[in-house]
Amino acid sequence: MNAQLLNPFARDTPEIIEGTLDNAYASCLAFNAGLGLFAGNYLAVGRTDGWVSIYDLETRTILRWFNAHLKSVSSVSWSPLSRYLASASSDWNVNIWDLGNGPARCVRTLRWDGPAILAFFSPITSRSLLVVLESRELYVVTFPEFDETKEPSSTPIRIRLEANEPINTACFTPDGAWIIAGTSKGSLSVFNANTGIQATKLNQVASSAIRQLSFDLHGRNLVANLNDRSVRTFSVVNTESGIPPEFVARHKFQDLIGRTPWSGVAFSSDSEYVMGGAAQSTAHNVYIWDRDAGVLVKILEGPKEPLISAHWHPSRPQIASIASSGDVYLWSTLATEIWSAYAPGFEELERNVEYEEREDEFDLDHLEDTDRQQQDEAQNVNVFENGPVPETSLPKPLEPIQVRLTHSTLAPILSATEPATRNMFVDDDNQVGFFIPPLLEEYVDEKE
Repeated sequence: MNAQLLNPFARDTPEIIEGTLDNAYASCLAFNAGLGLFAGNYLAVGRTDGWVSIYDLETRTILRWFNAHLKSVSSVSWSPLSRYLASASSDWNVNIWDLGNGPARCVRTLRWDGPAILAFFSPITSRSLLVVLESRELYVVTFPEFDETKEPSSTPIRIRLEANEPINTACFTPDGAWIIAGTSKGSLSVFNANTGIQATKLNQVASSAIRQLSFDLHGRNLVANLNDRSVRTFSVVNTESGIPPEFVARHKFQDLIGRTPWSGVAFSSDSEYVMGGAAQSTAHNVYIWDRDAGVLVKILEGPKEPLISAHWHPSRPQIASIASSGDVYLWSTLATEIWSAYAPGFEELERNVEYEEREDEFDLDHLEDTDRQQQDEAQNVNVFENGPVPETSLPKPLEPIQVRLTHSTLAPILSATEPATRNMFVDDDNQVGFFIPPLLEEYVDEKE
């Protein structure tokens, strides 16, 4: 839709349920937020039966569907350029899936000593992963780099991030340099993402456990979902490179009457609003607050079933929420067209009005044919006046897109017969476009 036709004074927040992904059996979901060409076009849904589905948000169709785990999927996360997808499950495994080679294939399985509840890729590289276990342990997993002075190894390095308190949740800062952990006693701890060393002491921000943490797109604000049924926002100071961030409390949002718990918090794509999914037993509501003013803007009312989780789209005014039945609801805004933008004299009418034509409105002009021909010829331009067009001004031919990526540097490929090279340890995350439906891909593979 033409951007000039949209109302510039309309709120950039969702209003209604635009679509529903029925029979999704969803337990978690994630938009492919990143810097790639296809960022924000896909939605990964982890299912209760251990499968993972990837949807196209425009057509609402399934592009990939694969068996990821033996038990319910607890978390899904995209790599920065959407080639890889990490899935965590209560079967004690974290799997990394390669989506750049037709049907999804598992290139790495990380086995743990307990159920994994969260797994997040670093926002800047696919060779760093954050894992939170149900035993309240936090690990950062890094894939080794090439070093000529050491024996090459493709085994991931697991670094445990230890604090004086049990860790419930964690997340990367948007620049990927720090890891922010929330403890069971309401404290925030900052760790170096590369070394795993605790950079600051525990910062007590609340008296109850922290259930979820989320940054805005620029890393200037942090929102926390607490166990005392409140949502709190913090301003991030010391955002310079190399300096651990500090947090200053801003607002506290809660339902004082109903004492509503929250099951999903996030910032809007422009960081102007804060979202909170209400975990009510008889309603599917999403609360939206103004981040600066700290006031409630609106309440999105959905069907009469509990809400499990909710996420805000990284670049659009769109929210995806999961109901207790496993269905996924897509909330979006109503676009109000301003048709008067076509012409200054255009007037919008609420109903049809009989138009009165002026006497000379559609009369032809009184110019002679010779005068009209002279005016037309005067506007002609000789494109060959300055010689042929130089080759430097011509558009360059498009480079072929490598759709089939048969190799992954995250897979264990080292062997005793083949020497290790630097290309085996680079970040090969790439943009992924699902040009071919899965059934056609399987048919093509069989024909080949």
